[in-house]
Amino acid sequence: MRSSGKVDFGRLLLTSLLLIVGSLAEAATTYFVSSAGNDRDDGLTPDTAWKSLAKVSRQALEPGDSVRFRAGDVFEGQLTISSSGTADAPIQITRFGEGKKPLLMGGNGRRGAPVATILVEDQDNLAISGLEIRNFRKRSKDNVPDEDAYGILIRNNGKRSLSGFELHDLVVQDVYPIKRRRMFNRNTVTGIRFETLPPKTADKAVNTSDIFLHANVIRFTGRFGIAVRHRASNLTPLRGQPMDFDHNVRIVNNLCEDLGGSCVLLNGVWSGLLESNTFLRSGSLHNQALSVSRGSGAWFFRSRDIVAQYNAAVGSRGHNDSSGLHVDFGNQNVLVQYNFFYDNEGYGTEILGKNNNVIWRYNVSVGDGTRIPRIDRPEGIKSQYPGKTIFVSDFAAPKRITSSNISIYNNTYVTAEGSSPQMELNGINVSLNNNAFVAIPNSRLGSRVLVVWNDEEGPAVAGNLFSGAVAPAFIALDSSPLRADIELPDNATTLEQFAIPSEYRGIPISHPSFPAAGSGIFSHISEVPTSDIFGLPIDQSNPPLGAGVKDMRQ
Repeated sequence: MRSSGKVDFGRLLLTSLLLIVGSLAEAATTYFVSSAGNDRDDGLTPDTAWKSLAKVSRQALEPGDSVRFRAGDVFEGQLTISSSGTADAPIQITRFGEGKKPLLMGGNGRRGAPVATILVEDQDNLAISGLEIRNFRKRSKDNVPDEDAYGILIRNNGKRSLSGFELHDLVVQDVYPIKRRRMFNRNTVTGIRFETLPPKTADKAVNTSDIFLHANVIRFTGRFGIAVRHRASNLTPLRGQPMDFDHNVRIVNNLCEDLGGSCVLLNGVWSGLLESNTFLRSGSLHNQALSVSRGSGAWFFRSRDIVAQYNAAVGSRGHNDSSGLHVDFGNQNVLVQYNFFYDNEGYGTEILGKNNNVIWRYNVSVGDGTRIPRIDRPEGIKSQYPGKTIFVSDFAAPKRITSSNISIYNNTYVTAEGSSPQMELNGINVSLNNNAFVAIPNSRLGSRVLVVWNDEEGPAVAGNLFSGAVAPAFIALDSSPLRADIELPDNATTLEQFAIPSEYRGIPISHPSFPAAGSGIFSHISEVPTSDIFGLPIDQSNPPLGAGVKDMRQ
């Protein structure tokens, strides 16, 4: 066929782009690190591997490069990452070989222990996986407070916005400072921490986005397991604006156990997903001298558009808070659904002040709210805060501000034997519908009931089920209560054992709005629930009572 003589510029451009992309891919380099290596070698093969974290820290990495530590080896010191990848070619820090995860241990440097075993400042598009991280600090280091310690610290100092972080298949443990900071709210010891500093001027505002933490195990820290914090700006034009928040944070399928504080903190996050995580024994007394010994499984502060679902929280302890999960103050649009809370001594549902639109539905709370005030506690102090089944409070700082639009429906609350949790409802437009309140033998629910009438008609309470010794003052709030005798298996501990018999039905619900449902990281979230906690379909005209019913098909 004869040529037409025309030049196909589109094809030439595509060919050029493919050549450029191909050359970039070819340029990516893999570096190997082994405890038997030598920093004078090139690091390009397992046989010519580097030896130290210091050598890796000095290497300028390019997009697509990877650093691989040999399985089973131990590397002491600090790894600093001073390079960025790209969205299409992130820098990877991972492992090679079979056996135990390579251990990076930062706690005992010759010139003092580093503040973090892995430190990233003002870099992004990074993937870190397949490692074990420890940082039990033993020696003071110049310009590093003795009270701080982190396994992985990723800090945005305000030079530019950062994005693209994936941390998975990590074990982070034994993260403790040299000494404990006495002021609780200033204690930031964390296994994996993201920190974004506020700008000095509005035109220099930056944030951090697209953070994905999944399939990690975090245990034995002085306070947090995972913390994502965008420090609030004091500049009026930025307050409440998107650049005053970190965005698109996903924390999925992680295990936290025996932390001195909470597993997860989302502080200053806009669009955060907490899904399928397990929190065991938050507020642990493990290494009490270096721990805060107080914490809910997870909590949210100054955040908006947050979903927490399919999580389990067991055994939270502490003289304050210490719920399975709680909504602290200053949040907007928070959806808490399909979670299992068991034996958390603080509260079954905890929602503090200055919040707007908190939806708490289809959760099961068993044995929560057992804390007894004014008695000696294992951590050596006395609590002033009694446990409560539901705690809707106006607490905020610097002054108390009531929350608005609190929807608590279709949850199952079961007491612990010998307990007598209280109830408190203090908000504007608070509704309690279709919940099942079950006081098992030798327990009371609502030993004290405090209701603050911020509305003309008070909280809207209707269609709830009450079983056992539930306070008459609480039942009297319900305009259409259902009394029943719910029998649960002795020593029940699994979620399925707390299903409510299917013959008990609730009232139709006018579901509150959750504007972020169905898009972005919430593409799988439905504004209107279609199934209960056991996955059974919901008949909206004749909904169940409690979080879920027994499947009669089995």
